[in-house]
Amino acid sequence: MDEKKEDKKPKKRINMREQEPLVRAGNFKEVPYAYSADEALEEASRCLSCKKPACRKGCPVEVNIPAFISLIKEGKLLEACHKIKERNALPAVCGRVCPQESQCESLCIVGKKGEPVAIGNLERFVAD
Repeated sequence: MDEKKEDKKPKKRINMREQEPLVRAGNFKEVPYAYSADEALEEASRCLSCKKPACRKGCPVEVNIPAFISLIKEGKLLEACHKIKERNALPAVCGRVCPQESQCESLCIVGKKGEPVAIGNLERFVAD
C-alpha cells in the first residue's frame, strides 16, 4: 500500500540552476542557467497532457502548452519551438519575462498537489 502512495506523489519540479551570488555580483550575465536537455526532459515528463488543459486558458496568447511539452518529451525540440511560434513570435523573451507563475502555471493541474510544471522554463529552453 505504501508503495502505491509513493508512486502517486508528484515528481518534484526541476528548478533552473543559478549563478552563485558572489559570482553574479561581478558580472552582467543572466542569473539562471538554462535547463540541460536532461533537465528539460525530466521537467516535461511531469506534464499530464490534460484533455482539457487549464494552463492554456492562462496563456494570454493561447500557446498550445500541452502540445509543445509533448514534443519536448519526444525529443522534438525544433518542432516544440515551432509549435510555440504558431502563437508567440518571441518565445525566448516570454520564457524569461512573462509572469507564468500567475498565468499558465497557476492553472496547471500538477500544481494542485505540488509545484506546477515549469512551463516558462521549458519555453525558454526550446527557444534558446
